[in-house]
This record gives sequence, C-alpha cells and structure tokens, in this order.
Amino acid sequence: MLFDIVIVVVTFFFLAVAAYCDLKSREVPDLLSYGLIFAALGLRGIFSPVVGWNLFISGIFGFGVCFAVAWLLYKTNLWGGGDSKLLMGMGAVIGIAYPFNLSSFGLLWFFVLLLFLGSIYGLVWLFGLAVIRWARFRPVFLERLEQYKTAHYSLGFFSLLLIIFSFANWLWLFLLFPGFIFYLFLFVTTIEEQCFVKRISPLKLTEGDWLDEEVIVDEERFVRRRALELDDIERLQLAHKEGKLTTVIIREGVPFVPSFVFAYVVVLWGMPLAVETGKKFLGL
Repeated sequence: MLFDIVIVVVTFFFLAVAAYCDLKSREVPDLLSYGLIFAALGLRGIFSPVVGWNLFISGIFGFGVCFAVAWLLYKTNLWGGGDSKLLMGMGAVIGIAYPFNLSSFGLLWFFVLLLFLGSIYGLVWLFGLAVIRWARFRPVFLERLEQYKTAHYSLGFFSLLLIIFSFANWLWLFLLFPGFIFYLFLFVTTIEEQCFVKRISPLKLTEGDWLDEEVIVDEERFVRRRALELDDIERLQLAHKEGKLTTVIIREGVPFVPSFVFAYVVVLWGMPLAVETGKKFLGL
C-alpha cells in the first residue's frame, strides 16, 4: 500500500544522511534521529484514519520497546547516544504489528540482523583500516604477539594435542575457535589503540564521545570508557577555560550507522519471505 512505499523512502533518506554524517564526522545529529521518530509516527498518524488506527498503535509499541532497549544500551555504555536514538526511530518505522501475528516479530528480526551484520561490517572496517595503516599497525601487532608469546605457544601446544587425539571431524572446530578468538582479540585491541585514540581539546567534545583515560578536575572524576553527556562536556569545557585542563584523550569507534542500512535492507527483502515460511510451517 501507499504507506509502505512512503515510509520506506523516508526511512532510507534519513538513514542515508545519518550514515554519511557518521562516516564523515563520527556523529549523528539529533535532528536526524528525532526527525526520523517524528516522521515515522507522523506518517502513521496521517495514514491511520484510512488504514486503521492499529497502524499508529504498532508504531507506538515499536518506539516504546526500542526506547527501553536503547536506554539500557546507552546507560550500560554499550552504545553511544546517536545509535541509541536512531534505534528508537527504527522502532517507530518498523513497529510491532497489532493485533499480534508473525509480522510482529519484524522488529526483533531487525535488531538481531543489526547486531549480526554490524559485527561483520565492523570487522571488515577494522581489517581495511589495518591494511591502509599497515606500516603503523604491523610493528605494534608483532610486539603484542611477543608480549603474549606464552599464550601463543600454549595455544599451539594444546592445538597439537587435539590434532593428535582427534578422531571426529567436529573436533576440528575446537582447534580453530580458541586461536581465532585469541588473534582476533590481539588484532582488535591493537587497531583500536593505533587508529581510534586521539587527543583533542575539550572544546571539540561532542555528546557521546568516549574518554580513553580517566580525567580528574578539582577532585571530580570523569570515568574512562563512558559516553560523555552534555553536562559532562560543559564541566570539562569550563575546566579548560579556567586553565585546569588542556586536552583529553578520546576513543573513536567504527561508524555503526551503515549497519542500520544493511539490516533494514535485509528486513525489507527477507521479512515477507520469513512470514510466509512461518505460516506454512505452522499450517496457517
């Protein structure tokens, strides 16, 4: 129906602009996040008198659920503010169909895809960054391997034992998984320290920036690895103007918003197929 076409076009517009901003400046303006929320709920409200008020109710349900999830992810410092607000917008876009049916799980399907595709996208981004900055990355990575050589040799020894005593093919998974996790950990921590940490003036801080080291100003402690809120930034900038703080070290992350685009594309293509498959499976 017309609503489906309009909401998809509007959503792709907001996601495309948000992805561009995230790739360019590592920041998603609140105007885009809040704009997507109001646009999605507004469109549902406009079409509801014709289609039915369940359309608007489903958007409210979706927004409410994503608000709770986003708030939890933000308060536990797992996500920044920009990604959390964008998730709320996607909750209003996808909604939770009411009365409840198989299509009501579309939002859950989107969230799972967002995490899964986001992980793959993040690893691809990190590997690409390592290749681009190979001259800087390689010596530090080799130094890390030297620091963890005991773990390196131990892993090789136990892998050799598994090879010797392995009589079933499925045991080869155990040979690959520990080594994969170990080297992936070294790779990610090295690329983060070499490419995502930078020293900036407090005047350039934006909401959602993450401190990479603890900052203490007049016995007030700003804990590292926590997303800065507006009042934190105001106090740090005041300390800078008073000459008590010159610079801070922040840690940037992989621009995550493109993952929203990937997940939404897969949901649009795969959700109808998943619903039909589910109906056949349940005999509906």
